[in-house]
Amino acid sequence: MELSYKNKFLRVIKIYRLFSHNGLDGVGCGIIARLAFGDDLHVRYMPVNALDYRVSLYLDQETLNKKQGETLLITDLSVNKENERKIEEFVRQGGNVVLIDHHKSAVHLNQYSWAQVTVQYENGKLTCATSLLYDYLVQQNKLVQTDAVEEFVELIRQYDTWEWDVNQNFKAKQLNDLFFFDIHR
Repeated sequence: MELSYKNKFLRVIKIYRLFSHNGLDGVGCGIIARLAFGDDLHVRYMPVNALDYRVSLYLDQETLNKKQGETLLITDLSVNKENERKIEEFVRQGGNVVLIDHHKSAVHLNQYSWAQVTVQYENGKLTCATSLLYDYLVQQNKLVQTDAVEEFVELIRQYDTWEWDVNQNFKAKQLNDLFFFDIHR
């Protein structure tokens, strides 16, 4: 006998894939995204020169139908012209991609609905990918603002923009040192 209530116990899973830079700012994006999406997030950190290969694989490997309900997040990195076109076509066919970056070299990507590149805030402070992703997730109601997370984000922003040096905020420098401490020295 088949139970008719069986499906109400199944949770609809939405998967998020994050491709992010392997420096502090990119790793900060992974932490913030994990807070928002929990176990529904799959993260891959990479150097700048690996992104286009990974994006191309993601877009070419499987059909759009296999990616329904999945969102590709790209943070602290930008794609080449070929992948710009592929992402645009993927999005037109119903795929979900969000690219968030803060580098001047990526500002041209703002022509696409799937890209948000902001170099500085309206108040003149420089941005970083972690701060932009945090703002985006709060705005999308995927993450609730807390003092602890805002302090974490601000430390990363200050480190990534070198404001920590100007402000003599050594906590930002120490955060980077903690994440990338080399035990073999």
